[in-house]
Amino acid sequence: MSRYPIVFGLRDIIQGNGFLAGVAVEGRALLHEEEGGVWVEGVNPGGFVATGHSVAEALEEFRRSYTAILFDIAEDAESFESFQEQCQAFFDGSAETPVREWEQAVEDVRAGRISADWLGRRSAESPRGIVVARIDEPSVENNRVEEGAALAA
Repeated sequence: MSRYPIVFGLRDIIQGNGFLAGVAVEGRALLHEEEGGVWVEGVNPGGFVATGHSVAEALEEFRRSYTAILFDIAEDAESFESFQEQCQAFFDGSAETPVREWEQAVEDVRAGRISADWLGRRSAESPRGIVVARIDEPSVENNRVEEGAALAA
């Protein structure tokens, strides 16, 4: 079974208890086909999995699952600062096994054992992290187009 190392960038505007926040994440995930379905497992942030019948469906469900987690964090957060801290903890909460599997999958891509012409490519060393910023003055300058998923190489 091939595991494809994915890098992605997502942007969200989240409403919380008395605050509006912009959340930008540059993350990693593993994509693989198994038992007639496609699975996407979060690495950074970790701890969640999405599935679908196709790659596009699995990636869309991954996107929805990620946003739903942000909504849950916002619902529980009593303040912007609490939301920001919980988002960082969510991003940092990766287990060692998926990280090692992602790194091995990158090695497989670089060695030519895995290819995915259906995905763009970005460096596996691309910056990753999460930025949570309070939005006090909404503006069109805050709008960004997501980069989407790409094969880490």
